[in-house]
Amino acid sequence: MVVHRDQRRADVRDVLDEFERWLLQERSAQECTAAAYTARVAAFVEWLPAPVEESLRKLTAAMLIEWVDLEAARGLMASTLGKQLVMLRSFLQYAHRSGRMGQDLSGVVPHAAAWRLSSIPDPVPAGTIEALFDSLDLRSPKGLRDRAILLLLTGLGLRACEIAGLRLDDIGWRTGSLRIRGKGDRVDELPLPDEVGHALEDYVLHCRGGRVQGEEVFWTVIDPVQPLSANGVCGSIRQICIKAGVEKFGPHRLRHTFATGMLATGATLQEVQGLLRHAHLRTTALYAKVDKNRLTALAPEWPAAASLGRCPR
Repeated sequence: MVVHRDQRRADVRDVLDEFERWLLQERSAQECTAAAYTARVAAFVEWLPAPVEESLRKLTAAMLIEWVDLEAARGLMASTLGKQLVMLRSFLQYAHRSGRMGQDLSGVVPHAAAWRLSSIPDPVPAGTIEALFDSLDLRSPKGLRDRAILLLLTGLGLRACEIAGLRLDDIGWRTGSLRIRGKGDRVDELPLPDEVGHALEDYVLHCRGGRVQGEEVFWTVIDPVQPLSANGVCGSIRQICIKAGVEKFGPHRLRHTFATGMLATGATLQEVQGLLRHAHLRTTALYAKVDKNRLTALAPEWPAAASLGRCPR
């Protein structure tokens, strides 16, 4: 279960808040990236005995290995564990540079036994997406909001942080386009499908008016009303899963489903790369692994595409 930062111990909250500010100011991280790093190290920080300040001063390599062993014993996917450890190393660097620790123990944290692009994307089972949409109450602001979010995930393959970062002026109502701010300050214009555009219009016109003043598209529905964060998008999807009676999963699995579905309907790797906004074609090629027939058909075009390094702007 995800624990909100406000529900954690006061000493834990203080350290997490400072770590997030350090990421934003010293590492020039984007807000969604800083929030994701902070959320992933929160459990480690709370695992330390109170007060955290004293525990960090006394932290040893043996304690770090103990934590890593506990995480590995949870049965996490290698890629997930790898992300946990990357973010833990970043936190330890922060703790040392901020004077909370006498030495930098980030080098003690081992690497997860995995290699880049080794895992196979896992699309949701047939009928799951329909069940998610059927569970929505379209008479409520939350239902209209969640429908728009689901359509952005399933119809355009957006990331949670990209949805949270949408502004009203990113929606090209007249041009039928959507401006996306992605990783590495990359900005792309995507075509806005009619169904997605109508869902955004319904939500913006009927659920935001008079309640909020900001330029962010998506907002929470419980007071105090505030812009929906990337973590909020993830939480919303998991809540929809519970209501629909399906296995819980996060937004990125719907991105996987979008990508594999595009390939299954005949889209080329380059076309899917452009829609997913991958910097490298080899990242997109991962999705071909879920369909051996499609992978065989792509074999003639793959070496040429890879050698040319085609990357849509």
